[in-house]
Parts: sequence; structure tokens; C-alpha cells
Amino acid sequence: MDPKKNYYKILGVSENAGEEEIKQAYRRLAKEYHPDRRGGDKAAEERFKEISEAYSVLSDPQRRQEYDMLRKNPFMGQGGFSFGGQRPGGYRVHFQNSGFDHLGDLLGNLFGFDGRSRGRKMEDVFNSRFDLEDLFGPTHTHVGRGSDVETRITIPFELAANGGETVITTGAGRKVKIKIPPGIENGKRIRIRGHGAPAPGGGPPGDLYVRITVAPHPEFERKGKDIYSNAYINIAQAILGTEIEVRTIDGKKIKLKIPPGTSGGKVFRLPGMGVPGDTGRGDHYVRIHITVPDNLTPRQLKEFKEWARKVGLING
Repeated sequence: MDPKKNYYKILGVSENAGEEEIKQAYRRLAKEYHPDRRGGDKAAEERFKEISEAYSVLSDPQRRQEYDMLRKNPFMGQGGFSFGGQRPGGYRVHFQNSGFDHLGDLLGNLFGFDGRSRGRKMEDVFNSRFDLEDLFGPTHTHVGRGSDVETRITIPFELAANGGETVITTGAGRKVKIKIPPGIENGKRIRIRGHGAPAPGGGPPGDLYVRITVAPHPEFERKGKDIYSNAYINIAQAILGTEIEVRTIDGKKIKLKIPPGTSGGKVFRLPGMGVPGDTGRGDHYVRIHITVPDNLTPRQLKEFKEWARKVGLING
């Protein structure tokens, strides 16, 4: 989350936009800039990442509220941070893609946080609306390893489903390559040992926890290990039957036979074409939608009506 970016402007919606308006704006832009449709256009790829980042924040009520608070805060340009969660050897520091990573490390080193504090809140000191817990706790000497740090990243839908690698930049400015396991779900964390806050006195550093936000996809929907998508055929194809091409989550193109007399809403299953996991891959389900032409001439409409009457589809 970067409060310096105007996510509302990126999605082209107002700051009072509702959830449905935000979702529709994202789907429209994601379809336009999705890398699969732009054939390696780097600018479009960056735009798609920016759109996905904006949606991941504005579609989450809690993250959107925090983002709005950060933008109105006098420290807006430097990000947000929070403290919480007792751990052996130090007070845990949470970050959310913030420019305050270095400040969190500094505070952890200076004050040696450990355990829940009962004193003043940072939000009281700065008169801010950051989501912070108490800053000053019982005085003691900090020993042992450094604090663990948490950050959040947004990854593409396909990367979460198929797995792979990505690179993040830590608060100390280090680039770290992390492995994304196949089938990782939204909200899960990945632990990277030794990339947390440094410990005072030369002790071992803490760990970095990367919380995953999965960007939505303009065509696919995921439920567990199963993938759902829509396919569109016209009325003639529905009546006579046809064969369509379905793209799967791993980029394959599968031929799907549509039998004659298929109704709208019919769901076809592609076994083993879903998200991989420890117990095998899920399935891919394709829901059929029937499109009706809206540009028939009066003569064509008359001919169709006569045909429909002849085959018993209508009376009179």
C-alpha cells in the first residue's frame, strides 16, 4: 500500500465509489491491460500491476479505510506502520509496503520492544489515525534476535495459482527473491529467515513475513483449487452444437465440445485443469452463456418468427 499513489484515480472512480463500481472499473481496465492481451507490452504490464494494486486496496474495506487515513495524515508521504504481537526476543513490527520500514527498525532497536505496552500510543503523540498499538511498554533490556517484520505484496492471479518466483525489496533496500508455492491463497504468509529487523548488540536479525494479496483476474474466478470461467455462444451454436476453445489457468487452450440443445447456464467440467496442490490439481468449470443478436433486420426477424412457429418454439 502506497499512500502517495492515488488508487481512485488509477481506477478512474471517485473517492465515494461503492464496492460494485470499483469492481466494474477494475474488470474493465484489467481486460484492457492484461498482459495476455497486449503481447509483451511492458508499459501495459506495469499498468496492469498498478491497476491490480489499486484494486487490492480499495476492494478490502479495512485496507481502504487505512489507505484513506494515511492519505489524510501529515505523515502521508512516508507510509504507515504498526506494532503488535509479542515474540521472544523483541516486539513485533508490522509494515504494509511502507516507507517507514527503516523507522520501524530504528524504533525496535532504540526501545527494545517486547510484550504489550501499556503507555501512550504513537497515534496520541502524532495526533494521527494510524492503526498503531501502544508504543512504550515496560522498561527492560532487549536481548536476543531482532524483531520480525511483516510486509504485504500483490501478485498476479496466475502466479498464485501456478507458483513461481518474484522479487521484493526489504525495508533495508535489499532485493530478495522469494518462491511462491503453487496454489497459495489470498492472505497467506511466506517466511524469509534473517531478513527482518537487525538486533541491537550484534544479535541475529529477525525474519521477514510476506503476506500475499492475490490480484483478481478479469476472466477466472477461484474457489479452493477449482477455477471457474465463462464462455459465450450464439443461439445457433446452442441449438446445433459447436466446439469452442477454452483457455486454462496454465495457458493451455482446450477444445470443448458443446452438444446440440445446450441451454444457457450449463456448466462443463475440465478435470485436472484447475489449481495444483499437495493432493493433485483441481478442476476447471466453464459456464455457458447464450448471446442473442440485437441487429436483425425486420425481414430477418419475420423469417425467424416463421421458422420458430414452424418448429413449435412459439404459437400463433
